[in-house]
Amino acid sequence: FERGKAMQEAVPVGKGGMLAILGTETEEINKFISEVKIKGVCEIANDNAPGQIIVSGNIGSIEDLQKILKKNKKKSIALPVSAPFHCSLMNIAADKMKDKINSVEFKKPTFEVVSNVTSKPTNDPLKIKQLLIEQIYSKVRWREIILHMSENKINDFIEVGPGKVLTGLTKRILTNTNSFSINSIDDIKNLNNES
Repeated sequence: FERGKAMQEAVPVGKGGMLAILGTETEEINKFISEVKIKGVCEIANDNAPGQIIVSGNIGSIEDLQKILKKNKKKSIALPVSAPFHCSLMNIAADKMKDKINSVEFKKPTFEVVSNVTSKPTNDPLKIKQLLIEQIYSKVRWREIILHMSENKINDFIEVGPGKVLTGLTKRILTNTNSFSINSIDDIKNLNNES
């Protein structure tokens, strides 16, 4: 709750936005972004899967980028979000959360945690704290995370919680993988039956 409140307070409603760009890769998006960046913040916020990138920033920059994309026959969809998450506009939120995160005792996990910020694993509690702060304003590297796991012989993925978005993205990134979504007790039973 605190994190969400801090992120919402960082940029007033209506001053920031996010845009999903479909069928266009990162390098080309960065080229388009360079055309609008002088007017404000416009950054890649999520590298979800091949051909699915999310940008975040000032609403004017996001709208200008959407016009450039349309002119270049690129598909984009404005996202109905309350703030421009995972971009430098969230630095204020990260500053607010820093003391709260650092005040919590983190124990060394028994397994490594793969960070959204680096797409690499760590089990160092101090590093995990720092990465939790950085992920507030940093790009989410989902595609890179899944590729890193695959390179390390991880081929079974379980998404826990409402929805199947991450399961779908994982299947787009890796065609030869086992991805499951768990939304209920029945899903857990079904997963056990498939194992």
